[in-house]
Amino acid sequence: MKEIKNFINKTETEYLIKMIDKYASKSMVVGTPKEKNKYSLSRTSYTANLIHNDPTVQTIHKRISKYLGINLKKGESLQGQRYEAGQYFKDHQDYFKGEHYNMNCLASGNRTYTFMLYLNDNFEGGSTNFPHLNKEIKAETGKALVWNNLQHGIPNEYMTHSGTEVISGTKYIITSWWRENQWDGGQDIKEYEKKLKSNQLSII
Repeated sequence: MKEIKNFINKTETEYLIKMIDKYASKSMVVGTPKEKNKYSLSRTSYTANLIHNDPTVQTIHKRISKYLGINLKKGESLQGQRYEAGQYFKDHQDYFKGEHYNMNCLASGNRTYTFMLYLNDNFEGGSTNFPHLNKEIKAETGKALVWNNLQHGIPNEYMTHSGTEVISGTKYIITSWWRENQWDGGQDIKEYEKKLKSNQLSII
């Protein structure tokens, strides 16, 4: 895990906050094959899928790609999150496992890295906690936090983390996930449905 100060500038953070506010809707988690995604009390924030062809979004995505040394095509579209007072995201992992792996990874592969950007720090609470590492990361405007979700190809359970409850104010972050292969969510679904029909699925 690594913290990188001033990865994005003030103009970029302000621009992204406005974009999140414009497109935010209630956050979801991965559900069953029938549900695909669902609402859950484990995650009470708001999520915004950022406009992929927006010049600022593209610039930041390319900057992350260059820093990680990973082909841009392996990066999922950037996603923004907004946490208002009382909102949180309980302990979870960013990699997929079990049936959720089959649903989301058969073409793209699993998530290798998470790259998080803090867009503001004028709020109370809302730290990013890693219980297995006994680490609490506090927001700092423009700072990035990066960690690996796989260790030698195996899910890294030490990277279990949470977004603690915001006490006052509003927390804004950007999350960028990176895959083992070129990311293609549509193809992941097609591969899953194809193997489901032929009864070729195995649990990973």
